[in-house]
Amino acid sequence: MQTLETALVNHWCGKTLSEKDLMEPAGLGKVVLRTMAGFAALAVLILCLNWAADPAINRPQVAAVDQMWPMPEANK
Repeated sequence: MQTLETALVNHWCGKTLSEKDLMEPAGLGKVVLRTMAGFAALAVLILCLNWAADPAINRPQVAAVDQMWPMPEANK
């Protein structure tokens, strides 16, 4: 009967890539496709968060900043 540690090591070794798989170069097309998919997912996430955010009218801090006038510089 295996101990828990041996069982975990055997399970981990089965899940990891072999040396042959690690040394094999990835195709450039696959890398570009995965990168584009990652950026597209990030863009969709940002757009969804922007769409779900409250407009500036509902946030008094932002509305107050929009109505501020710049102060003239003091004479030295």
